[in-house]
Amino acid sequence: MPRRTSSSQSKVDESSEPETAVDSPIASESDAASLKGSAHRPSRRHLIVQAAVRVFSRKGFAETSIQEIAEAAGMVPTAVYYHFASKEELFDTALGYAMDASTAAAQAVRPDDTEADAAAFKDVVDAVWDWTAEHPNAARMLFLQVAGGATPGTRLLTKEYEDRHVRRAFDYFPDAEIPANKRSAAAQHAARSLRARTMIATTIAIQPLRIEGGPLSNIAVSRLRSATTDVCAKMIEGR
Repeated sequence: MPRRTSSSQSKVDESSEPETAVDSPIASESDAASLKGSAHRPSRRHLIVQAAVRVFSRKGFAETSIQEIAEAAGMVPTAVYYHFASKEELFDTALGYAMDASTAAAQAVRPDDTEADAAAFKDVVDAVWDWTAEHPNAARMLFLQVAGGATPGTRLLTKEYEDRHVRRAFDYFPDAEIPANKRSAAAQHAARSLRARTMIATTIAIQPLRIEGGPLSNIAVSRLRSATTDVCAKMIEGR
């Protein structure tokens, strides 16, 4: 299971490497060779996770080996095992990294402590879609794993990820009338919860379907973005 109690624990950037490096190849063979050596260099943890995202996004969990990740990071396998006890632990960390990056993109345009409405939700959807275009490897790993977790840890991370965004989704709904009694209050809360969960599930589910080879891959991104936003706006409005 992932050793993670909050989103901050999955951060691997150690200030020397921008997040965009997740989807970037290592600089050169000579640079990669210079990284090989002692496994006892904690600052290299972020390089391992970035390489893991690239490899896992292409091959998935089962078909990827630690050897391949080490080679992608320009290291030896012992360097990877110094930082991660198993492939499963590394996979969970890489997925958590991608989840936190997508969440950061959403929070950048609508922080948790600001008011929200349907227009703000559109800005968030646009920001996340922009993030997927800028970080295709991280996005591919994230959305394919959300569709079906490869490990017990990823299933837990997925639940945490979805719950986090469902909580934020409640902010977009307009204030409802004060219910007349407890039964009405319970029914109102259940209806809003269903709308919030359906809205978030829709925004997440659309992504793996449009990845190359998916059933929606031939539809223009602009059309999919617009359709997703329109459907979710109707859920917010309650119609």
